[in-house]
Amino acid sequence: MPDFRFSFLTQKDLPQLRETFLKAFADYVVPIQLNEEQFQLKIRREGIEANFSVAAYVGDEMVGFILTGLGEWQGKPTAYNAGTGVVPQYRGHQLTQQLYRYMLPKLRESGIEQCLLEVIQDNAPAFKSYRSMGFEVTRSFDCFRAQKEDLLLSVEAPEGVQISPAVKPDLKTYRCFRDTAPSWQNNFEAVKRSGEQSLTLEARNQSQEVVGYISFFTLNGAVAQLAVDPLWRGRGVGTALLREAVRLTEAPAIMFINVERTATGMVSFLERRHLRVVLQQYEMLLPIV
Repeated sequence: MPDFRFSFLTQKDLPQLRETFLKAFADYVVPIQLNEEQFQLKIRREGIEANFSVAAYVGDEMVGFILTGLGEWQGKPTAYNAGTGVVPQYRGHQLTQQLYRYMLPKLRESGIEQCLLEVIQDNAPAFKSYRSMGFEVTRSFDCFRAQKEDLLLSVEAPEGVQISPAVKPDLKTYRCFRDTAPSWQNNFEAVKRSGEQSLTLEARNQSQEVVGYISFFTLNGAVAQLAVDPLWRGRGVGTALLREAVRLTEAPAIMFINVERTATGMVSFLERRHLRVVLQQYEMLLPIV
């Protein structure tokens, strides 16, 4: 058994953390490689706090970590697992459980009431590990992706509907359009934290009423939220919003991460636009008080 040492992180540890992140996820179910800018965006978007994130070391080498985002979830102070990684040669030592054991006392002392995470459904060892700690499945998600040129976006927007950037996002109205609640990294707080890297567009009718919106991240092409007033669905509003988001996105592909499987209307819409499921995840929750 390696002699693991555990420590909470500081801002100065972030360069080493990114290097370990790249090593840990290079052979992952879906390999994840983030450049410096993308890594910084992830930290902002998911509310990651270095001093609540924990790492495992062997000597001076960081060999595992849990990135922790802090915020509210369903009205309770929550710690979100924004990524658990273990360098390949140190797997098989129940390091995830050890990292959580080290971290949980600090979370409780800080008034955190629950831990939230998502895990890839095909990642059986990770799922089993979280279940053994008491995490319970709350939702099932599908993750969609398509290259821009493969998207089917030829449907015309209804006459009189204009798409433009939201001057002051009307969150109350937006919520009325949604069939399901977004996941942690797609909620309004995540969009707000991302600042200039995120953009919200609105569709307005001739009476200047909002009839749909889309919030997305221009750098990586991830769509956080897309919803249309139920009375305006089936008329091309969603497609018009998505088409404009595609035009304003720098990335070569568009992604919808964590679409709740019960949102059959949204799933059908994405499939008709030629987006395909690339990943399926469980959302899991652990009360810690």
